[in-house]
Amino acid sequence: MRTGIFGGTFDPVHVGHIKCAEEIMKRFSLDRIIFIPTGDPPHKIIRRITPARDRTAMLEAAVSGMKNMYVSRMECEREGTTYTYDTLKELRAEYGDSEILYMIVGADTLRDIVKWYKSDDVFKMCIFAAMKRPGSGDDEFYAYVKAAEEAGAQVEIADIPEVDISSTDVRKAVRAGEDISRLVPEGVGKYIEENGLYKQHTPDFGEIFADVRTLMSAKRFEHTVGVMNECVRLAHLFGGNAEKCRLAGLLHDCGKELNTQQYKWLGLSGTGTADYDAKEVLLHAKAGVILASERYGITDPEILEAIDCHITGRPEMGLTAQILFVADYTEPGRHGEMYDAVRREIACGSLERAILEECDRVILYNMGKKGARVCTEGVRTRNWIMSRISGVSKEA
Repeated sequence: MRTGIFGGTFDPVHVGHIKCAEEIMKRFSLDRIIFIPTGDPPHKIIRRITPARDRTAMLEAAVSGMKNMYVSRMECEREGTTYTYDTLKELRAEYGDSEILYMIVGADTLRDIVKWYKSDDVFKMCIFAAMKRPGSGDDEFYAYVKAAEEAGAQVEIADIPEVDISSTDVRKAVRAGEDISRLVPEGVGKYIEENGLYKQHTPDFGEIFADVRTLMSAKRFEHTVGVMNECVRLAHLFGGNAEKCRLAGLLHDCGKELNTQQYKWLGLSGTGTADYDAKEVLLHAKAGVILASERYGITDPEILEAIDCHITGRPEMGLTAQILFVADYTEPGRHGEMYDAVRREIACGSLERAILEECDRVILYNMGKKGARVCTEGVRTRNWIMSRISGVSKEA
């Protein structure tokens, strides 16, 4: 038997997916195609995808009555992060080694298969049926094919008509109130309408709070809530915007516990620079900004700045950023003299001296660690706040 595996988020499935499946079935003489909607795809971290039950239901509506096309819920029912390796291993166990499996991929996916979890093992279990995507030039596409083959993948090019439709197009059309009948199968359009999917929605604080909780461990979330509450307290003490500070505190560590693969999908890596010591812990601020803007729709520059520089501070940072910088250090879960010293400055009514004390303590701490490097951005923050304090002293 020759089986095509068509995986993806299918959020939602559209007519392009179905037409591609039909063409590939003819092109490779497949006996069947199995659509497998992803459960918890690691690379989709920047957007909250539609629940698996809805995506699966739309797929089932799309292939209803179509010969030799099926939908599998295996990835949706699997707990934890979904990897292609696990799916192929499960299919191999079910169908046996004699089954020829074709993994259907587009140019954008082909580009990244060398980054996949256990990619060497994946390459041994399937053949890739690679489709060109609209907007992907021939040179670019064949470069992806070459790179995949050099990494050990077996790639066969699916020379089929290109369909210039994406799930993003469908979601945008629904939000704009446009007719989507030409974009999705009839049953899918009906499901979207009846269930109110993809309409314009900006998550409120409660929704963001609940979602952030899913991104981190219980211990990290406890710290996050502590920072959030401390941000609000400091905002009231020093004239900050309490709501902005609360949201910045909630989101400051939302990228803290991503894995290496997720950082790569966000375009981030642990490569060191003159300012950082190549530790991934220092990447989570950048990841947090991406998630705050893309996953939660945060556009306020003060909140994004605060998340971006909460680890090291930044010269000329605004009040919301100053408050988060300190709150991350003085939240109730932090214990020890180095934290209490900063708290004493807050008790004396000086946010600026609290920032200076924190900078000094962090710099001294890092200098005392064997093999550690002091972050120069933290030094610049320390010098900036020192000049502000000196300026205030002279004016007084």
